[in-house]
Amino acid sequence: MGGAFYGVSDDEYALFYNPAGLSLYQGSPQGMVNFNGQVGSRTLDAFKTKNTLSGNSLSQSIDALTQYQGDPIYLGGSVLPYFLMKHLAVGILLADLKADYLLSGKELDSAVDFTAISDSGILVSYGRPIINENLHLGLTSKGLVRIGGRSSFTLAEVIQGDKIKLNPSDPGGVGFGIDFDLGIMYDIPYLSFGQANRISFVLNNLLASQFSMGAKGSGHPPGLVRTASLGWHTIFSGMDVVPQIHLLADLAEFQIGGEGNTELGARSGKILKHLNLGVEVPLGVLTLRTGIHQGYFTAGFGLNLTYAKLEFATYGEELSSGPGRLPSRRFALTLALGAGTPNTRFKPNLKGKRVDSNQKDTEFKIRPKPPEPPKPDPMLEIPPADPGTSLEVPLQKIEPKNIKQTESLNNKDNSTVPNDIIKPKDPKTSLDDLIKPKQ
Repeated sequence: MGGAFYGVSDDEYALFYNPAGLSLYQGSPQGMVNFNGQVGSRTLDAFKTKNTLSGNSLSQSIDALTQYQGDPIYLGGSVLPYFLMKHLAVGILLADLKADYLLSGKELDSAVDFTAISDSGILVSYGRPIINENLHLGLTSKGLVRIGGRSSFTLAEVIQGDKIKLNPSDPGGVGFGIDFDLGIMYDIPYLSFGQANRISFVLNNLLASQFSMGAKGSGHPPGLVRTASLGWHTIFSGMDVVPQIHLLADLAEFQIGGEGNTELGARSGKILKHLNLGVEVPLGVLTLRTGIHQGYFTAGFGLNLTYAKLEFATYGEELSSGPGRLPSRRFALTLALGAGTPNTRFKPNLKGKRVDSNQKDTEFKIRPKPPEPPKPDPMLEIPPADPGTSLEVPLQKIEPKNIKQTESLNNKDNSTVPNDIIKPKDPKTSLDDLIKPKQ
């Protein structure tokens, strides 16, 4: 994904990029051994040609190798056992080798620049939210032993094989150093696009260690480069087959101190050399990736299983100051073996985020239901009056009980009223009119 890792480092790569991403790790604890190998596009062909030169004259051998003039011959590999859980990652870097051959000059005056650096040591990263759930802070502490440096050889020496070797300690020295990485990641609420948006800022190699402790050999190995990087990550909702799409962008590794030799790891060049763009599409255990790294196209995939992970990528690396000058096309293969539930990456913290009305995944629907209006009390409800109905209530017929028909009632004046008189004929007749004695 274009090398745009600073905005999304929520796995073992947080040990090398942004430790704040460990606060977003969603899987169960993992314990694995990571094996990584990388080669340049012409590396295998160049070594094959070199091995077929036996029996040829020096001039014939030089003619055979000049076809690689100006083409970087790159070889790299690493072994990393690691433990990963939410907030914490620990890695033991057994070996991380990078070697470059570059043929320059013409014919007998041709020379080979050989650069090799190998690191080993222990790295511990920790990240967690601070102040609120949207702001994440992480720190990596690392103690490394570095071997390597840079040397130049004539092409004749390379062909004869007397001096040039793949031992990184030959062109430089050995030393030990301690350094730190500091990362910050912030979930931006209430933006009008995407399901989640994050911005990251990382300072790598705060001390810019020069590996001067316990230095041995002809010199000291190259120092670390202090860099500053800015990362962006946006998650978009997809469809049924593609539930999410992730867009990443980095302005990566602007040097602010440390090793100054660009051939030994120093970062310099135009702005496009620092721009990385990536797209990642998770499809269950399979993840597809593509992007732009330092102006060159990248592509790859990842297969994330319970006991193994397999990743493949091809990318371009610019070895000069700007894209298009000295490109190196590379291929990388990573195999991790161990145990642990795969990281269910990109379950964002969507508190306070905008909700898409067409969104199907209820996991992201954080908008609360509106409260239902209170139901009216039937005892207090007054039915509407019928316009044609009179509001006067007729007096009901009163018939005395347990009194014979011939018995009379006494009124206030002790006069008698026959019982049949109290049967009202007019519904509007009042009770006083009924019991009023006749004159």
